[in-house]
Amino acid sequence: MARYELPEQQAFTSNQSVKRQHSSKQAAPHMAHVRPSIGDVITYRDSAGHVIKSETEAQEIEEDERYYSSRLPSSSRRYDLTSPQGNIRYAFHPTQVRRIPQRRSASPPAQSMTEERPAMRRRRGWFRSHPALWLGFGMLLMLLAWTGLQALGSWWSVHQDDVTYGRPRTAQYDVVVGQSDSASTPTHFIALNLNATVVVIELPGGDTLKAKIYRGPQLFGPGAELYPVTLSFPDPNGDGKPNMDIHVQGETFVYLNQNGTFVPQSSH
Repeated sequence: MARYELPEQQAFTSNQSVKRQHSSKQAAPHMAHVRPSIGDVITYRDSAGHVIKSETEAQEIEEDERYYSSRLPSSSRRYDLTSPQGNIRYAFHPTQVRRIPQRRSASPPAQSMTEERPAMRRRRGWFRSHPALWLGFGMLLMLLAWTGLQALGSWWSVHQDDVTYGRPRTAQYDVVVGQSDSASTPTHFIALNLNATVVVIELPGGDTLKAKIYRGPQLFGPGAELYPVTLSFPDPNGDGKPNMDIHVQGETFVYLNQNGTFVPQSSH
């Protein structure tokens, strides 16, 4: 095994390349035509004679210009540091990966064995909503149903009155009240709700020339003109001269049969 020493390589321009090679070959005439063989040791020294690099020729050198090629100056130098413990070899294993353990402060606290894991919350759909939502929805439906039933009941009641009493509300009766009438020619009564005013027309014995009109009470409230007016003729004394009772809006107004006419009963 041979040992070769080469001078320090310095930067030079392309114009000085030939001169540099020529001067280097003259400085080392014994290296001009010598090719290192595999296994030879090559040592590089600087201008002061210090060893800056030492390597073993591991493969065949193709060209001599490898040792004299130009290189830009470097700000760092390599030094041959010898270990007091001898040569240390390092083997690179790219397939082996060593994981660095986490810090104890970065790791989450360990859970006890008896602690239960929190259950995963499912996304609620329309049919899996909160019970309070369904309760409110049911109450709203009940309210709408109740309002609808009330409206339907009111409409049905008005419709029945329209069929029975017509508009304006009218009721007619033939009764013997002892005022120029008889069983064959009873007195004809017509009870009207005329624009929220109670009006009773009496035709004694059916004679229109003897017609009498009684003005009853005034009605108030929403839909007062649609309240039906009815009559009844009770005979509390049993003398064949019954009184006339007017029924409207849940109230009764008594007219006494006195002296061939009906007189409103005074309230005591």
